[in-house]
Amino acid sequence: MVNVYYQKNIAATPKELRDTLLDHQNLSDFFNASFKVLKSENDNEVSGGKGCVREVTILGVRFKEEIVRADTNGIEYRVVDDFPVKAHRGVIAFMLQENATKVSYRITCRAPWYIPSWLLSRLLQNDIEQCLDKLGARFDPH
Repeated sequence: MVNVYYQKNIAATPKELRDTLLDHQNLSDFFNASFKVLKSENDNEVSGGKGCVREVTILGVRFKEEIVRADTNGIEYRVVDDFPVKAHRGVIAFMLQENATKVSYRITCRAPWYIPSWLLSRLLQNDIEQCLDKLGARFDPH
């Protein structure tokens, strides 16, 4: 099982962070991937939130992710159809601090037989660190 984790304090509110990370068509600002919304969120959910399905293209590979939960406590998503990884779960948690929000990002999944777990761990670790570092820079007042 692959399990990667990273956290960072970011000078933004949980709502600002949630809304930024649910703006799917602009997520390429934070990830080395492109995102296209295939299905909108469920009725009475925040824009881009629960029920939204997006197509992700990274290194020429296309797959679908579904938003499972999205509120000011965080965002949870999963890869649909167990491709390219199995049992993928991404959980981004927001915990309000004094002048910032502690953002914790965890991804768990199982590597396919053709990708060594250590390599997938390194790739995913780099992805989530880059995402939170770029997200932090977006809200950094300096």
